This record gives sequence, structure tokens and C-alpha cells, in this order.
Amino acid sequence: MLAAAVLVVMISPSPAPASTVAVHALVPGVPSDRVLAGEELTSGQEIVTATGSHRLAMQADGNLVLYAGAVTVWSTATAGNPGARLRMAAAGELAVTSGTGATLWTNGISSPGSRLVIKPDGRVYEIAKKAGNAVWRTPPPRVVVRSYLADAAPYVLPDSPAATAARRARLEGRTGDAALLDKAAAQGSTRWLTTSDTPTTVEGTVRALAAAAQKAGQTPVFVAYAIPNRDCGSLSAGGFTAQVYRDWSAAVARGLVGFRAAVLVEPDSLMNVYKCPDPVERFALLRQVSAGYAAAGAEVYLDAGTGNTFGRSAATLADIAARLKTAGVDQVAGFATNVANFQTTAEESAYGNKLSPLLGGASFVIDTSRNGNGALRDATGVVWCNPPGRALGDRPGATADGAHVANLWVKTVGRSDGTCNGGPTAGTYWESYLLGLAANARW
Repeated sequence: MLAAAVLVVMISPSPAPASTVAVHALVPGVPSDRVLAGEELTSGQEIVTATGSHRLAMQADGNLVLYAGAVTVWSTATAGNPGARLRMAAAGELAVTSGTGATLWTNGISSPGSRLVIKPDGRVYEIAKKAGNAVWRTPPPRVVVRSYLADAAPYVLPDSPAATAARRARLEGRTGDAALLDKAAAQGSTRWLTTSDTPTTVEGTVRALAAAAQKAGQTPVFVAYAIPNRDCGSLSAGGFTAQVYRDWSAAVARGLVGFRAAVLVEPDSLMNVYKCPDPVERFALLRQVSAGYAAAGAEVYLDAGTGNTFGRSAATLADIAARLKTAGVDQVAGFATNVANFQTTAEESAYGNKLSPLLGGASFVIDTSRNGNGALRDATGVVWCNPPGRALGDRPGATADGAHVANLWVKTVGRSDGTCNGGPTAGTYWESYLLGLAANARW
């Protein structure tokens, strides 16, 4: 049961209205709520439910979109391909193809003679010719409620590295530095839960911080970061064994009970999942622990990398959507993007708004802690480790941006990414870098 999710108001960016004449208007006796085998929806055409409550529109921009009124509930994320069309192939494959015939999206189904039907429940079904059963369908509508973050801002940690450094700078008479450090320290941030928080202590740690946040009238935000093999071959090795991780996560969940908290689950856990020793086990662990946090009353987000990590093509979006679904995104509030990264809020919002409809309108949050100047790119690509010249990004808090429900400072500002670009060991406080982030902020 989804214990906490987020209000989704994904208002379409005013696309050109689809034709009110469905593709089957010229076929006597065929309702306008279906596409038969061998037929297609061309640009500007749609099928609609009998009541008109939902419609599947092949938009002029190339995106196939399922609407409930004016709200987008699913799409193929194929915008940017004017002249694209949807074809219900005689062999059963449903596909969006470009004007040149290239496949932009497909459901990959083989069921000769199937028809496509939009039903009053707000879902689109591919129905087998003989058996009459559904061989494919769009995701069910998500049950969503108001985000905790819309009612209470993220908790401002009184002992964050920035806050501690600001107090020290004032004692030393460095008033200019103290002011910059205060700028960072005054923002809500997250408490990372790692292997340093043992299975015997983590429950108390979570409960104490959540109670302090509640007393302050704010929302505690946690990051769970202790899954076995963490990023599976990159630079963040470690994590518990599988059974210890289950026990640890159960303790985290017990600490969450009774509080309105947000939890981001295992950054990088899906990016390299197929490089892990046991991807099946990893998906199972993510499903189990995220469901446990949600059952404890938390607002839970799985990690979706960044738009730069996975890309924004239909194929790559389908890939990360499939990973998120296998990891249990349907049972939680949604997903997080840009964790500890530098992509701009606009870039990540565009990425999230393409991914969300593939997940039934899942909500998402963006890490804006260090993205004020966007990413630094060199000849090899994005510089992800202590890139110079970066800036604090948008202040954390709820947004009024449809499925993009909040900006959060997930990365602990002031901690080094590693021994690169002059930085100390990963996780070590690096004041000169933090001062630069604060000085470069555009607020």
C-alpha cells in the first residue's frame, strides 16, 4: 500500500489539439475508441472513450499521449518527431514510427489480429483477436496524495558541515566566509544513512532526527545508501551483505514510523544494476526496502540517475522506466534525479517529465544542491568529480511544477567527491570548494 505519494498535476504544455475526428470515423459501425489490426493513427488524430474522459492522441510533435482531461497520464516520450504515426500492425506489434518509417517506440507484442482499445478506466489495452484477453496495457492510474514537502519544508540540519564551518568561521573572525557558509547552512538538506549507521543504532538515529525535524515544523529527508556492492564496479564500493541490509532497512523503517519523512533510496543503484553480481537480488532488495519505507509512512523515491546518464531518447527512457518498475516504483511516490550531480534544473525537469508518463504519472524530485551553473563539460564529457566553477542551485523545497514536486539538496554540500581536481578524499569536508559554490550562487 502506498503510504505517501505526491499530488500529480501534469498539465500538458498546450499541444496543438488533436483532431476531434477519430481515425475510424469513416469506418461504418466501428466505435471511435479503437484502432484495428493494420490501421493507424496519423498526426493530429486520436481515439477517445465513449464519455470523452480519456483520449489517446497522436500529437503533431510525434508524441503519443494518453490524457485524462488535460492531464498527461502516459506517453511514449517520442516528441520531436513531427509527422510520426501510431500503427497497429497486423502481426500485433504496436509502434510509433517516424515519417521515414523508423521505429521510435514499440510495445514489442506479437499477437496477430489484435486491436487497440481505450477503455473508461483510463487505460489503453491491446486485445487479442481470438481469446479476447489483454496482451498489453498502459500502467494503471497512480493513487496519489499531497506531498509532505508541500506542507513542511526540508529539515535544516543544525550540525551540517556548512553550519559547523560557519560557526567556526565567526569565532575566527572570518565574517565574509561565515556569511557565505551561512548561505549554504540555512537550506534544508538530507541525512545520509550508510554502513556507519549500524543495524543496532540506525533506528534510534532516524527516530531522533525525525523528531527534531517535526519539532521544527519541517520534513526530515533521508538517503538510504548501504545496499550490497553499492554502485557495482564504479567508485562507491561497499555496502552491507544482503541479509544485514534487510535487517538494517527494517530498522530504518521502524525509526520512520509516526513521522512524515521523505526517503531517497540508494543513489546509483539502478545505473549499473546489470554490472552487479546478482541483478535479480538487487531488484528484489530495492522492492523490499522501498515498500518497507512506504509502509512505515515515508514518501519514497527511487533513483533515476540523470538525463545525461541515460539520455532522453525513447529507447533509453524505456530502459530506465523498466528498471524503475522492476525496482518497485509503482508502490512508492516516484523517483529522484541528479543526485550528487550538476545538470541544470531545467534539464532534469525535462528528463523527469518525459520519464514520468512512462510510469503512470510518477512524481519526481531533483537534487539542486550544486547545479546553479550546470555541468562542466570537457573533451571527455561531463566532469562529475569536483568540477571547478560550480554553484549552489535552486533552494530546496516544494515546487508547483506538475510531476516535479520538489527540489532537494541531496548531496551534502561541502563534501568532496574524491581526490580529483584538487579535492581531498571522498566525503571529506572541503571548505574552499563550498565557499566557491556559495559565492557563485545566483541568489
